[in-house]
Amino acid sequence: EVPTRVAKLLKTQNGLCAHCGNYFQDGDSIEVDHIIPLSLGGRDSYDNWQLLHRHCHDKKTALDGSLGNKSSCNSAKPKPPVESNLWVWENDMLVMTY
Repeated sequence: EVPTRVAKLLKTQNGLCAHCGNYFQDGDSIEVDHIIPLSLGGRDSYDNWQLLHRHCHDKKTALDGSLGNKSSCNSAKPKPPVESNLWVWENDMLVMTY
């Protein structure tokens, strides 16, 4: 199931990656990115979130320098990416596929 925040961001972004501008396709790994990284003072809120392809997220993180600012604590497990092949847009609505 697509998390609510991902569905809202997909709608806001018209299904486009905020980094490269290409549409998300079936099989793409989609990640929620902080526009201004938390480590650089950004907030954890909708106005600071955007959806990126996993590879675009990696590029952006390398460019903004936030990777080196992350905590060295390994207690938090990373969340798996949203699998885009589980949903489709139909009549301007996000619909689950089975």
